[in-house]
Amino acid sequence: MSIAQRILPLALGLAIAVVTVAQTSGPTETYNIVGTAARTINNVQKIDLRPEPIDTVLPDEPMRYDLLPVKAEVAARADSIEAYKLNIRLTQERLYKGFVKAGFGLYTTPLFELYYDQTRNRKNGYGLHYRHMSSNGGMDDVGPSDYSFNRVDGHYSAYMRHHELTGRLTYDRRRISYYGYALTDSLNNLQLVSPAPPDDLVKQVYNNIGFSVRLKSLFDDSTKLAHDVTLATNFLKNLSGSSETNVRLSADVGMEMGQETYGGRLVIDNNAYRRASAPSGVSDRVNGTMIGLEPYVSTGTQAYHVKVGAGLYIDSQNKTTFHFYPQAYADYHLMYEALVFYAGVDGRRIRNSFRSLTQENAWLGGAPVIANSSLMYDLYGGLRAALGKDVGFDVRVSKSSTKDRALFVSAPQQLEVDSVRSVQYGDRFFTVYDQVGQLDISGQLTYSRNEHLDITGRIDIFTYDTDVQAEAWNLPPYQLSLGARYDLRDKLILKVEAQFLGARKAGTYSLAADPEQTLPPGATLLTKDLDGFLDLYLGVEYRYTKRLSLFLDASNLSASKYERWYNHPTQRGLIMGGATFAF
Repeated sequence: MSIAQRILPLALGLAIAVVTVAQTSGPTETYNIVGTAARTINNVQKIDLRPEPIDTVLPDEPMRYDLLPVKAEVAARADSIEAYKLNIRLTQERLYKGFVKAGFGLYTTPLFELYYDQTRNRKNGYGLHYRHMSSNGGMDDVGPSDYSFNRVDGHYSAYMRHHELTGRLTYDRRRISYYGYALTDSLNNLQLVSPAPPDDLVKQVYNNIGFSVRLKSLFDDSTKLAHDVTLATNFLKNLSGSSETNVRLSADVGMEMGQETYGGRLVIDNNAYRRASAPSGVSDRVNGTMIGLEPYVSTGTQAYHVKVGAGLYIDSQNKTTFHFYPQAYADYHLMYEALVFYAGVDGRRIRNSFRSLTQENAWLGGAPVIANSSLMYDLYGGLRAALGKDVGFDVRVSKSSTKDRALFVSAPQQLEVDSVRSVQYGDRFFTVYDQVGQLDISGQLTYSRNEHLDITGRIDIFTYDTDVQAEAWNLPPYQLSLGARYDLRDKLILKVEAQFLGARKAGTYSLAADPEQTLPPGATLLTKDLDGFLDLYLGVEYRYTKRLSLFLDASNLSASKYERWYNHPTQRGLIMGGATFAF
């Protein structure tokens, strides 16, 4: 309410009071004013009174509490609680130190295996393994095809706080027969002499002794330098007198730094090969050291992973050469790693040794020519996925080129039986080297169900191109493999394996080759067709007890007399039965 509004009622009340007093206090007079006049109202200065709001917000003052050191006297009492008893027995599956397997099959084929290993121990471990398998061959229309394989493998490991140290000693003896010659028919247009050549001319024995020491880190912290170093040596000698000594040092290192991982691989490989016989003017000793360094850096997240590196090699065999190979890999994950796209490129220098070549083809001549290979590049890309928890597949396309890839061709070899006559037969192979390009389209499917059923299938389709040779000798155009394992209540185990190899091209010379593996003038390389084949295997194991089992194995159930190598057919329908016992 304004000041004028407050004063007006007060003034009116005061005027009425004055008139009343006048009327009651004296005589009454009346005045009449006649005329004109101007009435003015003087300016009144208003009083400027503005209300000021009152701030009701209290200032934010810090609250301070002072703690008084007061000792509380509390009578504490702890009552014991009886432990609850659970009817649980923590037991571990019993482990047996020894295991023996013995069997016997068709073609007079005995089998014997022995395992003896230390059980659970935190400080060390050791083991011994021995295996023997032999057969009399039993194949018609070819030479004696008996063989014998023996292997002894012993190892010892020491477990330290951050490392594992393992030493291993092996001895491997393989005796094979050069049976790829006919007893009565002609071979490669050369009439063979009957009877068959003496055994010492068609037998070969490979004796190999190996020793290795490995040191592997066991760090829990990935920021420390993880390492895996192995020093291995192998000495191989055959019945012909050729020998080889190989010493190889390999070291793998890696360490995480932030989101990246830095690492690499170092290889120092020295090989000394001595040929039992060499052509005139050619050295019978081939020595060389190969040094390889493969550094890399990798990074990634849950969605992707990238790795970039290179292969740097120095090879001093025959002459010193330098080699560089690109190495890279990348993948991208979709749908929580259920679908992965990947691509990469790879390359490296490959050591071809007397040991590696004879493991691929045991029927090599006594003194093969050896040269190292170069995987110039291998470009690949693919898709792998997991369809639920049971099914997975991998589809891959690869294009590669290998320089000096080892291929195998056969040629009759002339060996003197006496001073009058000789035998000629095509049961030996020797190496030829060529640059081979390869296109590989592959697919793999896996299925696993409740740890009782496992199925794996794979198919590879190959296309080759060669530089000098007419064909990529003995390399298949396609390969199909299938494997299945079924475990029925840990009592009956069934295994099925099938392998199908497409038709291949084999090379053989029409004239006798020199024992030193030089070809005489006019020798012609012929192309032979090798049929495709199916090799079907079936295995059954019945576990009578946890320690005693019975087994039955059948190989090549199709009973086809196929040739993996030219003039060397395989056994038909090898069936073997036996038992295993743990002790």
